[in-house]
Amino acid sequence: MRRGMLSIVDRWVQRVGRGAVVLALLGMLGLLALGVVVRVFLPVIQLAGYDEIVELLMAWMTFLGAAVLWGEGVLYRVDVLTSRLPAGLARPLDLAVRLACLLFAVVLTYEGWRVAVLSAETTPFLRFPKSIAYASMPVAGLLMIAYSAAGIARAARALRPRRG
Repeated sequence: MRRGMLSIVDRWVQRVGRGAVVLALLGMLGLLALGVVVRVFLPVIQLAGYDEIVELLMAWMTFLGAAVLWGEGVLYRVDVLTSRLPAGLARPLDLAVRLACLLFAVVLTYEGWRVAVLSAETTPFLRFPKSIAYASMPVAGLLMIAYSAAGIARAARALRPRRG
């Protein structure tokens, strides 16, 4: 039951994450296209502040997209070395890589949290707190930590000797 529930949560997180990344990308493209159209064809109209929204969307798209790819195990995966190693060496290497990735995710979460909490900056025109964009780092980091922990558990199970 527990694995089934985790699988459901994982699928939900992946779908929501992918959807948010796609919406952020479409929002960015729409705002940038609108900015170009207004500049070229309607120069008498001022479209101010849209670039600040694009910056916010870019931060969330980047970090949330990285977390989604991390969850799929494709962000940092380089199989050139591990595919050539015998299983007895590839499995411990896989565990070591996952531990290093966990360390990165912990640092990203901690430092991202510090930046988001300590930031008192606002955007120049819209006066959005920049901490909204910076919050994408610890949110993505927490997702990466969860996925790393699951990957470490799988890698550790793969190291156990098989019972015959």
